Amino acid sequence: MAWIRDEDINKMFERMLRNMGFNQEDPNVQSWSYGYSMTTGPDGKPVIREWGTGLPESDPLKPQPYVPETPEPLSQVDIDTENMRVRVIVEMPGFTKESIKITGTQNKLQLSASHETRQIDTEIPINAKVDPKSAKATYKNGVLDITLKLLEKPQPEGVDIQVN
Repeated sequence: MAWIRDEDINKMFERMLRNMGFNQEDPNVQSWSYGYSMTTGPDGKPVIREWGTGLPESDPLKPQPYVPETPEPLSQVDIDTENMRVRVIVEMPGFTKESIKITGTQNKLQLSASHETRQIDTEIPINAKVDPKSAKATYKNGVLDITLKLLEKPQPEGVDIQVN
């Protein structure tokens, strides 16, 4: 087993930070350290101590309130080569049709909508070339249904491989 010296590790971190665009000479960057140590007290109970600079103002061991994440809406893209059309179905309950904004290109849809408690801003890729000007959209019962004309049949990606 080869040992790595502390200087080598510091150089590796400096190189990684530099590659990510962090400049250590920046006066706005503050250094800090923070952690916990856990030992067993003389009575057999665990003793937890915080150490470092920049200790938090609140108790980190205290349960924090639950903040729900805003999940991306469920979407489904169906390509119908027989009828030369694409249908995109997006589940987004709770919005009004006036709050929904859709922008399209030949291979993706940009969807944004806002509600009192949440906001959606997502991109839906379409693996085919479509005509965005032909788009027709309806919104009913929390389901957005978008239909577009297919400009050309999608070509299968990859190469068939013979199995011997």
